[in-house]
Amino acid sequence: MSDLISVQLDVLDVLLDELSALGAELGQEGELGAVTGRTLGTALDGAVGAAAGDTGALWATGLAALATRVLAVTATLDAALSSYRAADAALAGRLGAGRPGLVVAR
Repeated sequence: MSDLISVQLDVLDVLLDELSALGAELGQEGELGAVTGRTLGTALDGAVGAAAGDTGALWATGLAALATRVLAVTATLDAALSSYRAADAALAGRLGAGRPGLVVAR
């Protein structure tokens, strides 16, 4: 027996928009972290400066990886949403085709 999965396409579309914005924001934060780390690394002397620079670089790398994964999920979600919308339109077309007087947009 299979389980029924219910998807609200408009809600999924809102989630897609929010994930896209989050991915972009994480990418920008990563760039800012890299710049800040380099600035601290050159502004501070010795081991403290080196540690600050390394920390900024590691933070930027982590945020870049997270942004990449969020954008990959976004791409997958976008493909799923397009597929769901196409299936929904096809089903609506089949249901409306047999009803006299009903005009189905194509």
